[in-house]
Amino acid sequence: MKHTAFWQRLCVTEVIAWGKMRLGFLSILLLSLPVAPAFAQGDGKPSGYVFSVTVSSQQQLDVVLNRAEDLRELFNPDEHGKIAIVLHGNELQLFQKDNYSSNQSVVDRARLLDQDNIIDIKACRTMMRTLEIEQNELPSFIEQVPFAPAEIQRLQEEEGFTRL
Repeated sequence: MKHTAFWQRLCVTEVIAWGKMRLGFLSILLLSLPVAPAFAQGDGKPSGYVFSVTVSSQQQLDVVLNRAEDLRELFNPDEHGKIAIVLHGNELQLFQKDNYSSNQSVVDRARLLDQDNIIDIKACRTMMRTLEIEQNELPSFIEQVPFAPAEIQRLQEEEGFTRL
């Protein structure tokens, strides 16, 4: 029950904070309200949650990272599981090394959240090819996966993650 309340509080806060922003991420969070934490089979530890993120601006990505920063004080990965954020939209361009100077605050915040084990960021190589982003153009803290939908499915099926 404690875990469910945590995620319901997270989702309600997102609805209030994001207001009228048109993020696909918000729809996913709304669908997650009744979701209890996923537990890996056998060990009793929560597996985690996976978010599919496609945003089109630095401001929208800031909203996602702001919420992750807010979780820093409330969130214990050992208690609630890990959060995987799978990027597969135009937001990938914000992380390109050539764009670092104009997006430094977003990239540095994402790096810190990843280092603090709050989030695990993954990038879709299929979308990277579509956007003509080379593998060496993204920071090393971002794990590159072949295809976002397949990675989300893998996290669910093999690692017991809950999709939100």
